[in-house]
Amino acid sequence: MRLNQILGSLLGGLLCSSVAYATDPPPFPRLGAMLFGSPTNYDNAALQAQIAKANIALFSYWPGWETTHTMTFQQALTAIKTLNPSIQLAVYSQIDSASNNQAYATVVQKLNAQKWWLYSSFRSGAPVANFWTGGGGPFYQINTTLFPAPDGSGHRYMDWFAAWYVTNMVAPNPALNSAFIDNVFVVPRATGDWNLDGVADAPTNPSVQHWVHLGYDAYFSSLRGLMPKANLIGNIAGWGLSNANLTDYQGQLNGGVIEGLIGYSWSPENWGGWKEMISEYRKAMGALAPPNLAMFAMIGSATDYQTFRYGFASCLMDNGYFTFNSSSAYNDIPWFDEYNALLGTAITAPPTSAWQNGVYRRDYSNGIALVNPKGNGPQTVTLETNYKRIKGSQVPTTNNGQTMNTVTLQDRDGIILLRLQPVSVPMAPKDLTLAR
Repeated sequence: MRLNQILGSLLGGLLCSSVAYATDPPPFPRLGAMLFGSPTNYDNAALQAQIAKANIALFSYWPGWETTHTMTFQQALTAIKTLNPSIQLAVYSQIDSASNNQAYATVVQKLNAQKWWLYSSFRSGAPVANFWTGGGGPFYQINTTLFPAPDGSGHRYMDWFAAWYVTNMVAPNPALNSAFIDNVFVVPRATGDWNLDGVADAPTNPSVQHWVHLGYDAYFSSLRGLMPKANLIGNIAGWGLSNANLTDYQGQLNGGVIEGLIGYSWSPENWGGWKEMISEYRKAMGALAPPNLAMFAMIGSATDYQTFRYGFASCLMDNGYFTFNSSSAYNDIPWFDEYNALLGTAITAPPTSAWQNGVYRRDYSNGIALVNPKGNGPQTVTLETNYKRIKGSQVPTTNNGQTMNTVTLQDRDGIILLRLQPVSVPMAPKDLTLAR
């Protein structure tokens, strides 16, 4: 019996009681939280309350986390789920690299024993360094294709690591109901002997990309065997590029962090403008399976409220989960007045063209979102009726609760406005039986 089948039977009762797809989409705004960086103080009650206001939260965890905290990781997750039973909770994993971090010592031992690293030449070369040079390194690239030989029990790396991840990360923490996989690249980041023929292969080679995609798909399949009702969420930065071939990945993940849409030098909004960003956002979303937990991720100053509004309103032009961090450390969840604006249900489709004066608009049952793209200059738009600004304390000149029917947006700006009378949206019928 395969390792994932064994573990699946052992863990099935545990996981099935706590894991479920989010079948009913939440109202807007939809919020995500990335909390990978230090300090991982998930045992802090105030932070737990803040996290619980999100719809999706992604964490770092390692065996032994509890030794430096006031409660177990499971207790911290349970506290969050008590406040928000429908929140999706996932813990970090990556399959493309490893270091000599003590928490992963058994993983490194297995990689060494099976020669599952990526080598410059499988016959005579050394392991290839991974692109990541951050803390805990050095990191080395793992050959995530299906070419490396399985171990003596017939398990490939993807099966073996999926079982290790579930055993060490998920099983001790049954409040988890999703899994996060970092670095789900379209184009891998390393040159090496991917197909074990003694010749280094460049990652720009479409065949290499296909081999790596199939390896990731095998990992997803192994995870699904162990966590059959969990949502799989990947880091899918780069999936939205116009030349990204997503054929192998189509429908393989339930969600994805579209990292860096705004805020980095390499962000599509920076080098390609607003339309490039929105195009990448939508293309990446289109490759996901239900319930489509796409996270629109940006970084920026937590006091640059105009840029925040611009990103937040841009996210609301489609159905993603807005995720804001104040730095690439991904260790906070700043709160903004606009998060308290209960927009309700979307009543218009994601816009594909500007509404007025180059400004884009989307309507919700309780309000509207407007965004003025970068490069469009300051614009004043006239509304068909009166709307109310939200009432907040961070930018009282903007969020002052006043009623108005015209609004001026600066270049690269956005705003949320509330209806004076919410629109009634009929509930979708459920449990219908069709006559034959």
